[in-house]
Amino acid sequence: MLLPLLLSLVVCAAASFTFPTRLVLQSPGGLFLENLAVRPNGKLLITSPESSTLHMVDPAAPNPTFDQVHTFPNVTALLGIAEVKPDVYGIIALVLNDTTITAVPRTVAIWRVDLSSGGPPVVNKAADVPDGMFLDGLSAVPGEPELVLGADTAAGRIWQITALWATYGIFNSNSRHDAFAPDAPAPAFGINGLHVRGGDLYFTNSQKETFSRFPIFLRGGNVAQAGPVKVLGSANGTDQFDDFAFDSMGRVWAATLPDTLTVFFPPVQGNTMLGQLNAPGNPVEFNRPTSAMFGRGEVAQQHTLYVTTQAGQLIAVDTTGIRG
Repeated sequence: MLLPLLLSLVVCAAASFTFPTRLVLQSPGGLFLENLAVRPNGKLLITSPESSTLHMVDPAAPNPTFDQVHTFPNVTALLGIAEVKPDVYGIIALVLNDTTITAVPRTVAIWRVDLSSGGPPVVNKAADVPDGMFLDGLSAVPGEPELVLGADTAAGRIWQITALWATYGIFNSNSRHDAFAPDAPAPAFGINGLHVRGGDLYFTNSQKETFSRFPIFLRGGNVAQAGPVKVLGSANGTDQFDDFAFDSMGRVWAATLPDTLTVFFPPVQGNTMLGQLNAPGNPVEFNRPTSAMFGRGEVAQQHTLYVTTQAGQLIAVDTTGIRG
């Protein structure tokens, strides 16, 4: 078992915080881990763009294992995952073109995985998104269990899948907003992670190195933009934001390529970047982090941030060292 690694977070005021960090699991063969969801029982569901199998890890187990949940037919990649009802999840699945890093045309679909019965998973295809180029991030919409939003990182647009997910459509007439676009040909990634929180949609743009939000409202079961996009922060140098998570204080923890997490103060406190958490030269390094989610259940789990990486790491970060 690896001893906890203490990482330092340095802010512009020269204050520092330490975070015990440990490697929970290394995927077999270094399988690229893309996104994760945390079940009500605390177990983690994990997707990979290199596998059609949804995996599960119990991070509280003495020796966590990489267990298979379900293998999806006729696809090669699983990407965004979001809980839409208690223990019911939407998952992006597609056939990946490894050269262009986009979906093979007309292969993008949203699948529904229901684990709520405690028995074998109930799995069905919820909707095809035939015009999707490369859906990556996926967000539920609070209070709307039959509505999900998907970030098409290659096309620079947001799709919404509605009406029991049997239909799909663009987010709105302005869904190809400049803030979503990669501004470069594939495999450049534009809008990537996205999450709805408190009447706003927050999102990252990897190629533009930005973290932004805009207000939304629901009309007839559809989501519409209710105000302008506001950039809340930009990455340092050549860093790029991927997916992100909110903690109980409203801070944002963004997986940031190539080797860090970026932490933002809650938007109500001025949208200020707090700092970056790095691990260069240490036994457990963030090797191209892709997504982050906080645990569920006991208080200790709620303060534990789970991070996936392209190198197949599942890393647990104890965030209780941060205050204010």
